Amino acid sequence: MKLAVVNNLIDQKRSTLTKAKLDELLARIRELYLADARPWVIGYSGGKDSTAVLQAVWYAVSALSKTQLTKPIYVIASDTLVETPVIVRHLNLTLEQISEAARAQAATFFDP
Repeated sequence: MKLAVVNNLIDQKRSTLTKAKLDELLARIRELYLADARPWVIGYSGGKDSTAVLQAVWYAVSALSKTQLTKPIYVIASDTLVETPVIVRHLNLTLEQISEAARAQAATFFDP
C-alpha cells in the first residue's frame, strides 16, 4: 500500500494521527535509520502494535534513495509455544508474505 493511500485512509477515518504527525513520525524513523550502521531488528507478533511499527518502518525506509539503503532490517517472531496452531500458521504465512514483498521491493532498489 502506498503512503498516499494510507494518508487518505487516515484522513477519511478522522484519526487522531494526522497527516502531519504521520509525516513527522516517518521522518524521524528515516533519521534514526540513517544515524548509524547498526542493523535493525523488528519484533513481529502479527498483532496490531507490531504490524503498525513494521508498516511505519517500511513506509519510511521505502522513501529513502538507493544510496541511503545501507543496512539490513530483520523482522523476527518468536514462537512462545502458547499460541494456537491457527495463530502460528497465520504468523508464518504473514512472515512469508513480508519476506516476498521485501525481496520484490529490494529488486527494484538493487538490480543493476
